[in-house]
Amino acid sequence: MSDELEQRVDLMKREIDAIQIAITGHTNPWYKSISTILSVVALLFSFGTTYVSYHRTAVQDVQSTRQELRGLLQRLAALPKEAVDINKKYAGDPASMKVVGGLINQEGTLLARQAAELAKKLPGNLVSGTEYYSIAIALQNSYDLEGADEFLKYSIQAATDFNTEIAAVRSTAILQFNRGRPESGRVEYQKALNIFSKYPGYDPFTMISTNVWTELAWAFSEANVGLLALASQHVESAKALVNGLPRGPGTDRLRADVSQAEVQIASGLPINSPVARSNLGVVPLSGAK
Repeated sequence: MSDELEQRVDLMKREIDAIQIAITGHTNPWYKSISTILSVVALLFSFGTTYVSYHRTAVQDVQSTRQELRGLLQRLAALPKEAVDINKKYAGDPASMKVVGGLINQEGTLLARQAAELAKKLPGNLVSGTEYYSIAIALQNSYDLEGADEFLKYSIQAATDFNTEIAAVRSTAILQFNRGRPESGRVEYQKALNIFSKYPGYDPFTMISTNVWTELAWAFSEANVGLLALASQHVESAKALVNGLPRGPGTDRLRADVSQAEVQIASGLPINSPVARSNLGVVPLSGAK
């Protein structure tokens, strides 16, 4: 009976071994099987081609988005000129001027939002500080002050040159005043006055004239919130800076700008000043409130 049991157990073992071999297909390691190696190589090749295809598609998408963004920004840059032309063309027809101006504003609002969406889709290193700034100003023209503030921050972070950064910092200061945050605006104006600590090496006229424009922009911001005494202080600061420059056409032009700002602030009508607009970097669209 014992021998018979041992025979049955031995038979079962052989059957189990046969089943295991049938399931695994072989008893050798997988890396010694030509068919398995070929299958693995084919799988890796498939993964590789899929990755390359995905990467190429992603690069094409980025290039397409960049081109679309560039086209939107070019159109946005053309709108202020069209607004000025419309004001001249319909100078004697206020009703038509209002209708056409409203259409331009609607287009500007739509394009600004589209440009903002595209810029957010792109990697930050593929959008320049100037492009972020253009979007910020377009959003501000469309009365999206929150969006304008956001993109001005992007512009400052991405700026690699003095001209872009000073424009973005000044515009941030003006925007803070417009949003009822004068203390924050003053902080930004002070940053603008300190801009050359970050960008040294400029000639004295460039540095002084830049600070003159910052002081005048600051003066207009204070005047617009009713603080005429503070506004006058900044006009005086601008005047002192100009007096420290040697005589010349550039100095005379700055002195005239300071005098104009002084008169306009004293008159209580600084909002529509060309000096204020140039510091904003904005030409209001036709029909803007």
